[in-house]
Amino acid sequence: MDSTRIMREEKIPKLLVSYSLPVFLSYLCNSIYNIISRAFIGNGRAGYEGIAALSVAHPITLVTLAFAFLLGMGGSTLAAIRVGQGDKTGANRAMNMSLQLLLIVGILITTIGLLFLDPLLRLFGASDNVLPYAREYARIVVGGCTLQIVSVGMTNYMRVEGKTRLAMLAVIIGPIVNIIFSTLFIVVFDMGLTGAALATVMAQFSCTAVIVVHYIRSKEFFHFDRTILDPDPKLAAEITYLGLSAFALQICQGLVSILLNQVARTYGGDLAVSGMGVVTTLQTFVLTITTAVNMGSQSLIAYNFGAKCYSRIRELIRTAMIASVVIVLIEYIILKIFTVPIAAIFCKDNAEVIQFSSHAMVIYLLMSPLVPIQVQGSGFFQAIKKPLTAMLLSLSRQAIILAPLLLVLPRFMGIEGMFYAGPIADLLSVVITLPMLMRYLRRLRGLDDGMEMN
Repeated sequence: MDSTRIMREEKIPKLLVSYSLPVFLSYLCNSIYNIISRAFIGNGRAGYEGIAALSVAHPITLVTLAFAFLLGMGGSTLAAIRVGQGDKTGANRAMNMSLQLLLIVGILITTIGLLFLDPLLRLFGASDNVLPYAREYARIVVGGCTLQIVSVGMTNYMRVEGKTRLAMLAVIIGPIVNIIFSTLFIVVFDMGLTGAALATVMAQFSCTAVIVVHYIRSKEFFHFDRTILDPDPKLAAEITYLGLSAFALQICQGLVSILLNQVARTYGGDLAVSGMGVVTTLQTFVLTITTAVNMGSQSLIAYNFGAKCYSRIRELIRTAMIASVVIVLIEYIILKIFTVPIAAIFCKDNAEVIQFSSHAMVIYLLMSPLVPIQVQGSGFFQAIKKPLTAMLLSLSRQAIILAPLLLVLPRFMGIEGMFYAGPIADLLSVVITLPMLMRYLRRLRGLDDGMEMN
């Protein structure tokens, strides 16, 4: 069977698992790596200031990922729709255009990041004590960000063409390399933050190598060709337009990460920055399934939208939401039961960091089981070529609600206000998303498969 036909004919639960599992394993391995590296750093000579340095440098990674999603998910969404319409040549052109844009943006981020590294780290919340550690780590990560943007952006196309096993290899090999070399560089050679950064870049190189070799050797409709060098402003604009939602979400995460560092530093000093670094690391781990299912389902929704299989779109949304909510709820319950032992992983000899982190995570992540509804709703609108609606929903949780709460609540509640801003934003964003999603799904329910939408 043609691999792309599976998206229209395979049973939805099995299809969703096969497309989400590679992404989930990748994000899970990355989350485990983040936990391990922060534990190594926090229990090493840098201590809690080392964890604070990783938190300060984290917005650089989020900005890089934002552009990877903008061009990778935007291009792959367009490619999936074209495949559903039977235009495989046009789909491949979108893929080659995406790579051209990813390379250009990666080089620009590296250049700007290295030129203005210290001012950026100050902006991101680095104190005088934390800055040397943050600089040590960030200068290496920024130098390798082109590898990251290409690997993250191009993996989306493997899912579109049904190469789920290859996609799984591409996304898993990086975190595995990361964990191995982090252990070697940090524990064995005692290279600290430099070792953590070098391991990260080596992981990104290994993932990029798998992707590049595949598309150079590929004989199928997705492959690198001469069009990779041809400028096409109209196509570039269409790819960018379709990726706006994912871009906005990641940029907002970057901005909120910066704001979180600044608020934590203002009301609790470097210890609070370190503690919230622990909390946000665990938040990423808990929401891994949400991100994976959303990214895995977007290609499927886009393909079935192009093929006018509306009943399958409704089933995809329903299955994705229920599975994600249930899994995140179970994760939060486990986190709440074992709060102190989990916090102690990161800085076992610092009782203050453990106490701060264990208290903060229970409150800040309270409404995390509802987050899949908001994320999946935004992803649905992006997949059906409504990126402005998707972007509005993406912005609702981070920029429209959470950021103002982080600025206002601590003025009245102190550091506790920062903790409660998280669950309030999660709840209100779902209140905004759910009615919009349900209204559009009711429109699809009134259409038979194969009908044109008005």
